[in-house]
Parts: sequence; structure tokens; C-alpha cells
Amino acid sequence: TAQAMAQLREAGFGLAATLVEGGDDVFRASLPDRLVYVMGAEGEGMDRGLAAQCDQQVSIPGSGAVESLNVASATAVLLAQWASRRG
Repeated sequence: TAQAMAQLREAGFGLAATLVEGGDDVFRASLPDRLVYVMGAEGEGMDRGLAAQCDQQVSIPGSGAVESLNVASATAVLLAQWASRRG
């Protein structure tokens, strides 16, 4: 994992850990043009040690009606938000 992260950074990518809570609001966070979202497992979520190794930590704000989105839905929201900023 450390080697893969180093290779991605050397290639110019930023790494953003996706957290259910405790990350920066993804709709307000500054995101790099070249970005890799590091997704957690459904049920268990993101490993906090791995999240700490990423360049930033982001969360999708919610209403509180559900605990979290499944990984496919969360990925769709995150990628749509990132792409919408790219024009």
C-alpha cells in the first residue's frame, strides 16, 4: 500500500480518504485536478490508519436519516462532485 501510494503521488495524484464522518465536506473541500479516492469497505468503512496516510480526508454530508451510503452510491457522488468542478 505504501509503495502504491508513493507511486501515485510521484505521478502527480492526490489521495483522498473517504470517511463516513470526520472528513472535510467534499462539496466544500479543495480537490486536486488529479485525484484518487481511497474507498473503504462496506460495513467496516475506511481503516483510520490508511486514511491518515492519505493527503486529505473527505466525507459526504448527509441528513442523518441513514448512517452511510453503500460504496457504489458514495463513489458516484464523489466522482460527480469532482467532475463537476472540472467543467
